[in-house]
Amino acid sequence: MRALRRFLTALTAAALAWAGLAAPHSLAARPALSCGAVLVAATTLTRDLTNCPNSGIVIGANDVTLDLNGHTVGGDGAPVPSCPDGASCDVGIDNSAGHVGVTIRGGSVHGFDVGVLVLGASASHIQRISTSNDTSVGVIVGDSVRSSIDHNSSMHDGLSGILIYGSHDVRVAHNSVSAAHGYAIPVFGSSHNRFEQNVLNGNDHGILLDSSNDNAVTGNRIFHSGGSSIDVGPASGNRVVQNVLIDNGDGVVLTEARNNQISDNTVLGTGSFGFPDTGGFGVILDGAADNLVQRNKVTGGRGPAIFITSLDSPETSDRNVVSNNVANSRVYDGILVNANATGTLVEGNTANRNGGDGIHVDAAATTVTRNTADHNHDLGIDAVPGVIDGGGNRANANGNPLQCLNITCHRSSVGAGGGTAG
Repeated sequence: MRALRRFLTALTAAALAWAGLAAPHSLAARPALSCGAVLVAATTLTRDLTNCPNSGIVIGANDVTLDLNGHTVGGDGAPVPSCPDGASCDVGIDNSAGHVGVTIRGGSVHGFDVGVLVLGASASHIQRISTSNDTSVGVIVGDSVRSSIDHNSSMHDGLSGILIYGSHDVRVAHNSVSAAHGYAIPVFGSSHNRFEQNVLNGNDHGILLDSSNDNAVTGNRIFHSGGSSIDVGPASGNRVVQNVLIDNGDGVVLTEARNNQISDNTVLGTGSFGFPDTGGFGVILDGAADNLVQRNKVTGGRGPAIFITSLDSPETSDRNVVSNNVANSRVYDGILVNANATGTLVEGNTANRNGGDGIHVDAAATTVTRNTADHNHDLGIDAVPGVIDGGGNRANANGNPLQCLNITCHRSSVGAGGGTAG
């Protein structure tokens, strides 16, 4: 029995040494992991692993948990001179072999090309990892399913903080990304994923859904993006709900997007910060069709608060519904429907105190009903002949005494001055 106990003690010490762990009090400490170590068992770091010239740690088996235990895996900050075709190089924590059930948690990764790489895996979990100063991307998850990326942070990670492609049923939640020189969270060819409660601050752009369908973008807070906050398209069936977007170049941009829902978002001050060439749009539908824009509060921006158009897209914007929004632009129209849009319904919106018109419709066969447009610099509602008057529109105290053009507007129940116009 004593011999068996001695054998088990020696075996445990050897395993701990290989894993870079401190030995129990009765065992001597062993050397830590070296750069490029391949893990096939659960591992908890006891010291930093830094100045790696290539990859840091490689996952080599299923169901491995790597606990950084508050420690750092660091690269040398220099590119790898030559990487063989098909190989992954200069990765902080590498699960490119697609091992399933892997958890990576609790520490820092910096100075690589990519901080954490997961490819072709399922049931992966990346938690409480801080990535920074990685040349390309903090975290990449590709061709993977049923995984989570939560409570991580990314700062100054090259182009993007978290990149998702070819994946589904992935939850990206409670992460922060700042100072990325591309999209903070770009998503390509991925469906049925959730992007929830992330905080994105000071990136070139926020979230991108490109060729990605049926995703939920919910409850994120995005500040000081140079360009767009949330960019959707081409894509369909996505829900962009209850996000707060403050002082970005543009707000929500739908380009050649179909059957998406943009609702209950707060969009403040677009165009007050950002690249000079941004339009300061709050919500823009560019060559987009059959989308629902409802119950959003879009205020204080430089461009139109809600804009239905074909600006950069060769497609037309058709059959969109703009309903029950609050639309306010400091210098432009609250809601603007360009002539190349067809079949738009503008219903139940409040467009007050805009720098231009409250609602401006240049597309005949647009239906305008039950909107309120008060205290705007020009007209309350400015519509071209052929716009369908659905009734119930109200306007009051606008700069143009006509109040409305080609739409019958009744006096609003609040405010003074103005009148009705037919």
